[in-house]
Amino acid sequence: MVSLWGLGDRTLTHIKAFNWEGRQIGVSDRQLQLSFNQAIDPAVVTENFTIEPPLSGRWSWVGKNFFYTLDEQPIYGQDYQLRLTESSIEGPTFEPFLSRIRSRDRAFAYIGTEDTDRGRLILYNFTQQQKSILTPADLIVLNFDVYPDGDRLLFSALPRRGNAQAQLGDQQLYTVTTGLNFQGSEAETIPAGQIQPILNAEDYQNGPFQLADNGDHIIIQRTSREDPRDRGLWAIERNATPRALGVLADEFLLAPNGDVVAVSQRQQLSLVPLRRNSGAVQTKEEFTKLLAFSPDQSQQVALREENGVYSLHRLNPQGEATEILRTLTPIVDCRFEPRAAELLYCLKIDQNQTMGQVTEEPFLSAINLNTGEETALLALPNYRDVKLSVAADGVALLFDQVVTTQPTPTSDLLTNDGLAVEGGRLWILALPELSNDAALQPVPPESLMPGYQPQWIP
Repeated sequence: MVSLWGLGDRTLTHIKAFNWEGRQIGVSDRQLQLSFNQAIDPAVVTENFTIEPPLSGRWSWVGKNFFYTLDEQPIYGQDYQLRLTESSIEGPTFEPFLSRIRSRDRAFAYIGTEDTDRGRLILYNFTQQQKSILTPADLIVLNFDVYPDGDRLLFSALPRRGNAQAQLGDQQLYTVTTGLNFQGSEAETIPAGQIQPILNAEDYQNGPFQLADNGDHIIIQRTSREDPRDRGLWAIERNATPRALGVLADEFLLAPNGDVVAVSQRQQLSLVPLRRNSGAVQTKEEFTKLLAFSPDQSQQVALREENGVYSLHRLNPQGEATEILRTLTPIVDCRFEPRAAELLYCLKIDQNQTMGQVTEEPFLSAINLNTGEETALLALPNYRDVKLSVAADGVALLFDQVVTTQPTPTSDLLTNDGLAVEGGRLWILALPELSNDAALQPVPPESLMPGYQPQWIP
């Protein structure tokens, strides 16, 4: 508690509430609030409050409530000290305030590929060096996504059937608790491994899905078992009944707030609003597909493929497009750098021809959105479908390298394309510091553990 003596009536002044007390803060925690029991000179607070290590920000206040809005994101796995030091004004001074808070643990989830981990969803807490197996051995996990508070994962899975080959269309959706609690006291923590069914596969076969960053919307590809022509995207909003959107999609990308889904069909991009009475579908024929939304959804990056030429375009909130890059190298996927959203990390496929055979060599590059300058960061040989995950604080990138083969009747673990997963390896790559003065310098990645499909906890 902060104690301050007023200069007039000597009434003890103190902070009634501090909104980060008892919590582990994440990148979504953009504003610190201090609430006093009575009015106080703003200069006393703004000139004497410090955070170590520093987190730059801006003060504002309304009456007895003071707000510090961060200009930069906290680094995960970090302790921060907040201090309101003794004032230099004349008269009685106040008792200094000192609070220590912690940012969220650096953690990620992945699917195991070896021994008893195979096909199971696993949480690894990087900060505490702890591994937790979340799903039972009788389920084979195919894909998953992470809820924003990190307390749950949404995943699709098949029952393990011994020697019988799994059928991808039989996958069902579930949630599982992680045991992480960044929001409250220990009493509110739900133990890890508690599973809740979300969507069965009785009438419709289930396919790829995505969870919005806000955790409120799910989009999933479904096909009727009775009529295969009845195929398209479905939406699930919180606890509402799933509803068909009547939209076909070869590929799709859900906006962070769940209001829009970007759909690619027949090499043409469309933006489909998901809220009822929220307008018509926007067709953008000049683009092939949408690769990424910025975290605040103020920017989009679209891909255009035409006559063997690939170009990236930056779209502003008004839908106006600016070309960033034009290349002959196929672009598979891109992710925004989350701190300033001025860099793109893109997976590209370099195609080389040797003795009449074309070989594909994936590589990771960083593209400056303002200048179009591209820096190659890392070669990723032997596997095209690399899964990329950029940490919420922008410090590191996870990726996998997976060995696949054609499936057999005894294959258990399958990719979205129906290939059998023989094995996989997780890697971590430290990302460059953001500096206008420093050139991006590639660094070697570090091997972590067997597994595939890594995703950071937000």
